[in-house]
Amino acid sequence: MTHSLIIEEVLTRPQEVSWLPWAVQYFFFIGIAACATLFACVLHWRKNQNDALQNLTLLIALTCAITAPLALTADLHQTARVWHFYAYPTPWSWMPWGALFLPLFTLFLGLWFLAQMIKRLTGKSDNVTRWLALASALSAVGLLVYTGREVSVVQARPIWFSYAFPVVMFFSALQTFFALLILGIRDDFRLQRQLARWQLSALAILAVVVAIWVSGDTLSGSAIRQWLALSSSARHYAIGWLAFWLIALIFCLLALRYPLRLPVRIVLACSAMTLCWLMRWTLLIQVQTIPKFNAQFNPYTLPAGTDGWLAILGTFGLWIALLIIVRETVSELARRMQHG
Repeated sequence: MTHSLIIEEVLTRPQEVSWLPWAVQYFFFIGIAACATLFACVLHWRKNQNDALQNLTLLIALTCAITAPLALTADLHQTARVWHFYAYPTPWSWMPWGALFLPLFTLFLGLWFLAQMIKRLTGKSDNVTRWLALASALSAVGLLVYTGREVSVVQARPIWFSYAFPVVMFFSALQTFFALLILGIRDDFRLQRQLARWQLSALAILAVVVAIWVSGDTLSGSAIRQWLALSSSARHYAIGWLAFWLIALIFCLLALRYPLRLPVRIVLACSAMTLCWLMRWTLLIQVQTIPKFNAQFNPYTLPAGTDGWLAILGTFGLWIALLIIVRETVSELARRMQHG
């Protein structure tokens, strides 16, 4: 009796990531812009308005809202086909909803900022700002839902397939926004303490949601635990999450007790921003290195060009430039109005 031995060789080819660092920059800035818009709307509809805080919030919202779509446009493949979202609507998909909410959000927010600046320069009150604030907030909610669900509905990526994903994206951006406000205010310890309390609450909720997500008896939770067990890089990113969360928490607690000098506020803001950005990098880029159709991890190396470090540094540079340009333009106009 003879036995035949059949040997089959399985060849796998590494798959390139489809979402580039531009997508991380979009998710980072659009989250902060949406959170800032919601907060500014609440401030605007309150009877006791803090004009300085509202103006700072709108400045953060507008500059982030301009930076985010530019980063998204750079990440889109075949950008010229964006008009297909409008010509051939597919409401059962999340992408066309994003094509609707994103321009509406930027439009309403830009009009609100202009109306608020006219009100600030002329001293005339106009009820139109209240409705522009409400329209901006509603479009921000739609944008937050869209950016979270366009990822968390992807069953082919089990780590993404969870309702916890959009919640984590929201609270990580929210704590960053409060840290930026703490950085932007000057010599107001009472306001600093209030903002620190809100950031502390966002950090606490973020930690609870992440813990439930990772330990949960779900497909996504199981996939995360397996990834942490098999990949040393995944454990390194998890340590990074914990480290920057602790740094932000420690400086947030300091902000509750002592007036922070500018260098300390910068450290607080940088730690909060790094935590927010690192979470998006891990979930959006590193998750794509996990095998989807093949039998091996797909390596990813961050290039130095426009699809790598230059994209990351360029978008942050653009945002800082917009902050300076918009702030100085408004200040110059205010000085000219005062001197006739």
